[in-house]
Amino acid sequence: MARLAKVSVSTVSYAFSGKRPIRPQTYERVMNAAKELDYAPNAGARMMRSEHKNIVALSAPLRLKQNKESYADYFIEMARQEHERGYDSLLLTAENGVEDIRRVTRSNLADGVILMDIVDDDIRAAQAATYGRPCIAIGLPRHHSDLACVDLDFELMGRMAIETLHDKGRTSPIFLKGPRKEYERRSSYRLIMRNSMHTWAKRYGMHLTEAEQSTIREDCIEQTYESIRDRRVDSIISEVRPIQLLGVVRALQSRGIVIPDDVSVISCAAGTPSSSLEHLGISEMPLTPQPLCAAACDILTGAIEQGQQIAGLVSLRKPTFYKRTSV
Repeated sequence: MARLAKVSVSTVSYAFSGKRPIRPQTYERVMNAAKELDYAPNAGARMMRSEHKNIVALSAPLRLKQNKESYADYFIEMARQEHERGYDSLLLTAENGVEDIRRVTRSNLADGVILMDIVDDDIRAAQAATYGRPCIAIGLPRHHSDLACVDLDFELMGRMAIETLHDKGRTSPIFLKGPRKEYERRSSYRLIMRNSMHTWAKRYGMHLTEAEQSTIREDCIEQTYESIRDRRVDSIISEVRPIQLLGVVRALQSRGIVIPDDVSVISCAAGTPSSSLEHLGISEMPLTPQPLCAAACDILTGAIEQGQQIAGLVSLRKPTFYKRTSV
């Protein structure tokens, strides 16, 4: 097999054991040679190839200062969905993640792979063809031809927010952005939604401005108040956490701003529908984990158990819009 793949015997060994990283092209040559020769290292390996482990690898990078609440919501929901389908979850937390994924797939520890916390140019997604197992992402990376993707339709979410405000006669929305570091690392869904809002605001002749989460302090709130008072801002689209948006809303109300008479407010934030936002009548399109995780698990289970081909599949779900009294 080494001769057919034009590699050394030790490289063949590493390809099957995963003990050392090898180039994706080399790995593919080894696997193609193995397939051509109908080769498995030993009887135990043949058994491992034919049996499911009932384990799914969840690649969910841990980073400093990330939103732990949102991270836990998605990881716990994904693990729960896999458990309901008879699978245990193996959590991989490296930020790059590629070598960790290869290690567990090449050593037959996992039947499939789920990628979470996707960035635009996600290397884990770009290398999906080298894992040798079906792979699905919660998100839509730029390179997704070798894996399946499930996500909310964030392009549509941005459009729905802008069109709702336009239909109410609003012309000058402000976008309360999430943390700057999320945009610097090019968080996929944030870029898609933000670009969509700017595209549709321009199409409708609206003037869309932005404020970063890091600047949502007293001075920023005062500037926002003055902009609303002077009619330079007439609406707010927020992707910051509901508890932060509530602080902004209450501060504006304490200055005499009336919602929706003076300003419309729409929340597009991670998490389940917020009872606090509902209490204040704030309209929202929440980024709820349950339907996305359930859909991803269904697709991956079909690939594992029925051999369904899922590479290149993209499933985008329409956002749920809870329209309340704030628009």
